[in-house]
Amino acid sequence: RQARNIEVAIPDFLDRFASVNDAGMSIVESFERIKNSDLGALTPELERTWRDIKWGSDVATALKRMDRRIGSPVVTRAVTLSTNAMETSDDIAPVLEIAADEARSSHTLSKQRKQTMLTYLVVIYIAFLVFLGIMAALMVSFIPAIEDVIAQMAESTQGSTGATGGGLGLVGNSGDRNIAGYETVFFHVTLIQSICSGLVAGQLGQGSVKDGVKHATVMLIITYIHVCVF
Repeated sequence: RQARNIEVAIPDFLDRFASVNDAGMSIVESFERIKNSDLGALTPELERTWRDIKWGSDVATALKRMDRRIGSPVVTRAVTLSTNAMETSDDIAPVLEIAADEARSSHTLSKQRKQTMLTYLVVIYIAFLVFLGIMAALMVSFIPAIEDVIAQMAESTQGSTGATGGGLGLVGNSGDRNIAGYETVFFHVTLIQSICSGLVAGQLGQGSVKDGVKHATVMLIITYIHVCVF
């Protein structure tokens, strides 16, 4: 979230940097002028980068260090364009303007992609909730009813011995233990469903399986609550 907030501020930062540099200031003077601008989440990083410059680093090196700290592809592209331009000339305003346009376009495309994929995320969550509903119906109504029928059949066929026969037979002959066995199996299946659905949701929504960890975590919490209730 912090990286995304910084990415939003990158186009404004590059536009201001280009504007000040186009006015005739050097790269260092331009950076000093805009470091205290209100750029949201990017402002603390700019101040840290300026301290790096004051301690002896050149602007290109300080920007590359800022890029490594943030770890965002949008920032990396902007810094790469800017630092390459700094190696050839102090007049980097045209390159900064191009970088600003590119960053702004990337943000717009990313926003449109999220809006488009929101429908798929909703479908994944609905499918997961339906799956939980089916598991709850099986545990609350279906499996106990089957166990009762099998127990009655066993009693009618085996007389007064009291044996219940094989039952559904997951974990022994006791009906209670059979139901507990099914609960364990369903719980494990639901865990797998939670993790896989969450990872797929991250890939569809943000374009990265790693971003699906948060969705998987939410689904695992829902699964745990579901198990505690049913």
